[in-house]
Amino acid sequence: MRFLLSILVAMTVLLAGVAPGAVAQERDVNRDRANASATAAEILRLASERKFNTMVDYMHPDALAVVPRAAAIGVFTEVYQEAQAGPAAIVGVEMTPWTWGVTGMDYTYAARVSFVQPFVDENNQQTWLEDDMYLVDSGGEWRWFFGSSAETVAEAIATYGQESRPVTEGDLIQNVVDDLDAFYADVLSYTETPYYSPGVVLVSPGDRVDTACGPAASGFYAFYCPLDQTIYLEDEKLQQIARTDDFIPAFVIAHEWAHHVQSGVGLERVTPFEQPDSWNEVYSIELELMADCMSGAWALDLDTRGALEAGDVDATVDYTVNTLGDPGFIAEYDPQAHGSGPQRSQSILLGYSDGFLGCNIVI
Repeated sequence: MRFLLSILVAMTVLLAGVAPGAVAQERDVNRDRANASATAAEILRLASERKFNTMVDYMHPDALAVVPRAAAIGVFTEVYQEAQAGPAAIVGVEMTPWTWGVTGMDYTYAARVSFVQPFVDENNQQTWLEDDMYLVDSGGEWRWFFGSSAETVAEAIATYGQESRPVTEGDLIQNVVDDLDAFYADVLSYTETPYYSPGVVLVSPGDRVDTACGPAASGFYAFYCPLDQTIYLEDEKLQQIARTDDFIPAFVIAHEWAHHVQSGVGLERVTPFEQPDSWNEVYSIELELMADCMSGAWALDLDTRGALEAGDVDATVDYTVNTLGDPGFIAEYDPQAHGSGPQRSQSILLGYSDGFLGCNIVI
């Protein structure tokens, strides 16, 4: 049990390029200890409630770059079921340097959180695990790391989350559609929200398709129609933007797919001249920037599986800044506002860095 749980809960803090002595002078140790303890308690609570998908959203970017979501969730699910692990209790917190055994990377300022946790041993007897986990401050948030060694992470990936070829190889649109469908089906399978695949219609040059939200004719680009739960894509436009970088059409599709997921969890865009007056009503710009962020979270997952090529995200961000931002005359809370170029690119990078946790959506 100690070995199994230890591969799950190595958790850390990064202050790159700062000497340990300087860190002690610049940080408020008592505050850091309290914040790290609070985050660790939340992570352990999520574990005891088997909310492993949300736990993954709390992983450090360094870990997310190495460990696929499916691998982490698969290991947690098996171990916690086998051990019948119960709620853990924190018994101490100490600030200390730490080295993550998976990559050998050193972190000069970490919170070592000691905890005890009940579990059922191989003799079907309840006993207690006493262990430590390490938490890391990344951008002001304390984050955890999956795995204690490269071997355990490799085994988890081999068992639950295989690497794949770049999503842009072969039939791009079909690859992206298949991957997004599998990605969100997997993400939502760990929640109480059911997932239904959207329809996808590729409109050829010169064609016109009547949708429940109006006609899709030349120049419409791409949109999601919640009335018929279908994503409409303009083939000619996707081919055009692919000449800039072949991943940009994938981002466009991912953005529209995110709208399908938002609709599935109950979010609604407020109508013109109205203000949100319930939890699920949001302004257009909020819905659009969230969709950009969710697309970034998908790109992060692609990256952990070897399905993202170097430069794909940078090219998408550059294209977004230069091309996809609202013009200056569009007000921030205009009924069709999507956000400025910098706002949209920042949202993409937030999702790519922090996963869904950075997107203000709980799924």
